[in-house]
Amino acid sequence: MKFIHAADLHLDSPFRGLQDLPASLLTQIRESTFTAATKVFDRALAEQVDFVLLAGDLFDRAEQSVAAQAYLIEQFDRLAQAKIPVILGFGNHDYLADQHLSIAYPDNVTVLGPQVTTTTLTLQDGTTVAISGFSYDQRWVDRDPLGDFPVHAATDWHLGMLHGAVATGSGDHYAPFTVAELLAKRYDYWALGHIHQRQRLNENPPVLYAGNTQGRDRTETGDRGAYLVTNQDHRLVPEFFSTAALVWTNPTLALTTPNPTLAEIGDCLTTWLSREPAMTPELVVPTLSLNGALSAAEQAQITSGDWLALFQRTQRRVMQAVKRVVVALRWDSPVGTTAAPQLDTRYWSVGADQVFTPENLQEQFGKLAQEPALADWFADPKTAVTLREEATKLLAALAGEEDDHAS
Repeated sequence: MKFIHAADLHLDSPFRGLQDLPASLLTQIRESTFTAATKVFDRALAEQVDFVLLAGDLFDRAEQSVAAQAYLIEQFDRLAQAKIPVILGFGNHDYLADQHLSIAYPDNVTVLGPQVTTTTLTLQDGTTVAISGFSYDQRWVDRDPLGDFPVHAATDWHLGMLHGAVATGSGDHYAPFTVAELLAKRYDYWALGHIHQRQRLNENPPVLYAGNTQGRDRTETGDRGAYLVTNQDHRLVPEFFSTAALVWTNPTLALTTPNPTLAEIGDCLTTWLSREPAMTPELVVPTLSLNGALSAAEQAQITSGDWLALFQRTQRRVMQAVKRVVVALRWDSPVGTTAAPQLDTRYWSVGADQVFTPENLQEQFGKLAQEPALADWFADPKTAVTLREEATKLLAALAGEEDDHAS
């Protein structure tokens, strides 16, 4: 037996906050979730797997675009022609209540319903496989669903599919469970979704999060992919394979030169990019640790994005060679050097105008906006004003504290 376990394709991810990138690169980024998903289906066909498990959040949001729906139907059709079944469950991003498919999925696709159900497959060699799971019917599933999962069926194999998170005891909105509960079902494999970092919760039987197939922002660094699972001596062995169309990385670079200039910062970044060749295109978000402050004029160039745009253009040949691009800069002054309170008010004003934009706030707020109460607060036009005011107060408080130390 051989199958693929994938999850969290997040088709239609908006990739906000990257509007200043060159149009060709921005197009590549926005298509990356589709490119990554295609690698999953290509691998299924190349390996001629017996079936594919998709453990939730195929789409990034409840209202899917026509393009995303058409894409998925096309991929399922490819698998149907190869007689490869697909079993899928929807998660908290693409829950059943907001599914509005105008065209039905091909017959090889089984969509799990809101109640735990078991699908049984008979493979070409006569092997029988039971697969138990469910789809979210709304954004939150607060209760532990494991009581509804049956114990191992009278089949050769029994697999579980679950889009959820390990219970913490508070704020558990995503099908909370414990590993002990999973193991008590005596299944041969648990295909988990929802957590975007791949991880193994148990060795034998395997209890695995596949992670997402494509990192979507700078918090989702490193390679992404799915698992090819094979039967080896009646034991299911998962093998990770990469699908990411591009990879995020967040290096920390220290400049020891006192009060560095923009030219010296550029040299530092160029050197790092040249020394770190990439096999996969990368989006680099460096944190620069500066030994002293830039001048007000240079700070303004950084804040406005003008310097970064110029740097990207002048480094085009390097980026083509190593396939990396700097998309943002964050400043982190080491202990004993110039800190934020020493920045003048003109720089703070310019910086705040650049930082407190709807795109940046959306990127930082991230998944918290999925919580209804927080979503309403975030949508309030006064929220952005409040956040900026509170940040200003914090800066003033820090400046006062610095003055106290100085006196």
